[in-house]
Amino acid sequence: MATDSYTLLSALGTLLLGLVVTVALVCGYTYLVTLTSFHINARKHTNTSAKAQLAHNPPLVPYFVPGLGSTITFSNQNIGTYWTWLQSQASRYRQDAFAIILAGKHTNFIFSEAGISAIFKSRQLSREKLDQQLGVNVLGMSKEDSVKAFPYDVAEKEKSSVARIYSEHLLSSAAVNALTGKFMETFRAELESDAPLSEGLEVDLYDFLWKQVFVSSTTAQGGSTLLEMFPDFSTDYRVWEDNLLGLLFGTPRLFARSAYDARDACVKKLETWLEAGYSKPLKDGEDPEWEPNFGAKVMRKRHDYYHQQGLSIHGQAGFDLIALAGIISNATPAAGWLLLHILSPTSPPDFRSRIMDELRSSRNNDGSVDIPALTRLPLLNSAFHEVLRLYVDLLVVRQVDSSVALGGHYVKQGEQVMAPTWMTHRNPDFFENPEVFDPERFLTKDAETGKVGYSVAGLGGKYFPFGGGHYMCPGRTFAKQEVLGTVAVLLLNFDIDFVGFTGQGSGKHGFPGIKKGYAGNQVVGIEGDMRVRIKKRDSGI
Repeated sequence: MATDSYTLLSALGTLLLGLVVTVALVCGYTYLVTLTSFHINARKHTNTSAKAQLAHNPPLVPYFVPGLGSTITFSNQNIGTYWTWLQSQASRYRQDAFAIILAGKHTNFIFSEAGISAIFKSRQLSREKLDQQLGVNVLGMSKEDSVKAFPYDVAEKEKSSVARIYSEHLLSSAAVNALTGKFMETFRAELESDAPLSEGLEVDLYDFLWKQVFVSSTTAQGGSTLLEMFPDFSTDYRVWEDNLLGLLFGTPRLFARSAYDARDACVKKLETWLEAGYSKPLKDGEDPEWEPNFGAKVMRKRHDYYHQQGLSIHGQAGFDLIALAGIISNATPAAGWLLLHILSPTSPPDFRSRIMDELRSSRNNDGSVDIPALTRLPLLNSAFHEVLRLYVDLLVVRQVDSSVALGGHYVKQGEQVMAPTWMTHRNPDFFENPEVFDPERFLTKDAETGKVGYSVAGLGGKYFPFGGGHYMCPGRTFAKQEVLGTVAVLLLNFDIDFVGFTGQGSGKHGFPGIKKGYAGNQVVGIEGDMRVRIKKRDSGI
């Protein structure tokens, strides 16, 4: 018996050793082949060679494990680490595009100015299948609902209906002004109702800001009923938001139970809210810019689209979840980063005072803020765009529907293309001292009049915080007004004094750092915070 057991264990050991050796040989062979191919292609095609004018496949970054490719290294949650490494390889091998195997998918990273501009213009690229993946993984839709929500094989009139809704009810001047007006009204009311602010109190600035802006943004876009029905909605929303990319990449529920639970809780609450709103329809002929049940007109037009497409109530709730995220998830941290830099003792000594001088010029006689005037203030707007340059980690992702050359980079049907803002926004060839926050970076001066202004014109494929082309962020105008309005209301109506940095900030002298997360977080999260004492001025609000 003992001999038989020993023989069995010996056989199993030999089998296991053989398996390990086989795996090692396969991985070693894979790496040698991909490494050789990489060096041949990288040396044959450089971004400074004459042959660079001919379209060619971006060099494939070598890897060990077939199928898995570079998935693990790309998934590093120290934001910027992978891009910094890739930028070093780009400099070493004189490349402006690379390819990797990402979860079994041939993925092309393009970060040349010409290549990115070509991505935005190309009709051989699309996003519908990727959006359908988002619908299933991130929004909890059924596959059937995701195809209806993000169609790619229907009539062009239907295919463009969401874009048409956004064009008419989110991008138009009247729609933006109405949405901004409601946001500002709600934001001021929230601050006014916070009684302790009259006496003054210490708060963690970003945590305080997030809560106030969440209520104001949600109310402006989705109406007041949602948060009246579910005052704790922000709790589940924030967990879902923090884990959005993990869900998108298909992290199993076993390893992200809280994220899935938060997603499902948000969708369930939105289902209940939708059913309650549908039970109280507007009267015939009514079409207000805002009403309490469903908020802004753009939301009601989206609901008409849901019914046109035959979405289930569950699918509609998921679609509304991403609509809310589009308004909240980027503008809030952008406002946070901007305020942190304005109030930080690590910023240039006169930065805050110059911002305050500009803000006072935008104040109306009744104490309200002139939003159009805000959008013309040179230093404030330059600083806003500097926040987007430094803190946006956007991945413009497209699927390749038919093989095409993109600015000298040849990509094949079935592959996918990604344009990472981190690689261009922090490229020293495009921006001087790219790792430094420079609020004056986008200031301009008229040669004849000497008038100071700001501009991001002519930056094309170098600077694209809102994406580009047909899929450019439809909420970009409102988002900017939301951020600038938030900053203006707080700084004009409250005395805010720096107390100290809190948490695990990794910046200079404890300044908040970038929160961990997957690449492609858009406006990156804030790790750490700033403790401030805030008190409403007697003339405030």
